[in-house]
Amino acid sequence: MFSNQNLLAGLALLIFGVLTLTVLIPYGVQKPDSVQLQALAPSFWPNIVALAIAAIGLALTITTLLAERRSKDRNRAPDHVSSPSAAPTQFWLTCRPFVALAICFALYFCLEPLGFVLACAIALVALMMLAGEYRPQFILPIAVLVPFGLHLFFTKAASVPIPMGILEPWLLRI
Repeated sequence: MFSNQNLLAGLALLIFGVLTLTVLIPYGVQKPDSVQLQALAPSFWPNIVALAIAAIGLALTITTLLAERRSKDRNRAPDHVSSPSAAPTQFWLTCRPFVALAICFALYFCLEPLGFVLACAIALVALMMLAGEYRPQFILPIAVLVPFGLHLFFTKAASVPIPMGILEPWLLRI
């Protein structure tokens, strides 16, 4: 059952990524003629994200197909067994996408008051824990360095204003 869900999710991500690259971005994002640096073009980052989504979808599809092939070759029983104790786990797996969506909405609404760096750091911690990562030696560096690095790139290299929120006095000194 999980492999079918993974296969469908992989194919959906692959199709969405390819449609975004080929239809949505070319028709929905206007590129001004004055843009000289491709990294500053309005379509650059949407293309990167769409390409990443398509790549993740392709990887998930291939991995699922290979795993099914290996399990058929071994003629073993399915990994999941219906039992009363599996019901809460199945319910949690079903709810996780909605919890992730709620975290993204909370991030959107907290972006202005908290600022990009702090709001994204909190959201990254929540999303990593939702995904099952609880080791602080992985969570904390990623939650601090990724938003801070993105902040530096967009404010210093790309000259894009980003909400600084309550960390503004410290971020302006950098």
